[in-house]
Amino acid sequence: MIAMNKANSDQSINNPNKIQMLGYGLISISDIDTEGNFDIIFQKGIGMPLIQNITELYKNEIITKKQGNSIIPLDNFTIFIQYFKKEENSISVILYMEEKERSVNFPKLYFISKKINKKILSNAPIVEITQIFESEIEIPKTNGIIAIFIIGSTGSPLISKINKSRSNIADHEVHIGGFISALLSFSNTIIGEETGAKLKEINFGNQQFYVISKSNVIFAFLVENMNSLLQRYMYLIADEFLYQYRDYLKEFNGDITPFNKFESNINQYFII
Repeated sequence: MIAMNKANSDQSINNPNKIQMLGYGLISISDIDTEGNFDIIFQKGIGMPLIQNITELYKNEIITKKQGNSIIPLDNFTIFIQYFKKEENSISVILYMEEKERSVNFPKLYFISKKINKKILSNAPIVEITQIFESEIEIPKTNGIIAIFIIGSTGSPLISKINKSRSNIADHEVHIGGFISALLSFSNTIIGEETGAKLKEINFGNQQFYVISKSNVIFAFLVENMNSLLQRYMYLIADEFLYQYRDYLKEFNGDITPFNKFESNINQYFII
């Protein structure tokens, strides 16, 4: 595990009126009298697989109580969940994620959850609910990254985000995508293809490419200074992209225009 570098990772606005958290999310559990199906309405800073695992583990408890809260200690983080009965057969679940050693303002979290639940019960649009989160909670951004490339299996870029001062990199965007794709293909041929999404490092002297290959999509991050927050956000970006475009990728026809919207996800976590 890479040690947390506060100077590089905690690049937040530090608004004293906001709670500093690592992530939050909103889930809706429906059909609670039968299977207890759930949908992730939105999330920020918490990976989709983690949300899914927590929901599956605590779903029965949530359905039984219908309203309450739980504290879930993990190795490096703590997850706080607060849930409210929404309708006769559905429950709203709000998650917060914080570093394990940090103290948390429980009364303020509950106050935020109550405001959000009030909006949900009034059938307010999702944008109004996310605005409450964003006005009350701040998630740290990290620097130390030069560029992000999300690449198709053939090496063609789907979306890229490059530091504006690195025009030489932007000029070779397509070549970089092809190079990384070919290098991974060669690695898999010689070493054998690995299952799962494992972070691979390609060293270029003072800079490193960190690469995640998952579901036929390659996520490449050109990094100057690595820290644990940056590493966690790499996996988050991969999970969010694959979840957000899961249907589109199944029928992908070569049109990369829809991927442009994903830049807002990148900007949530990285200072580039």
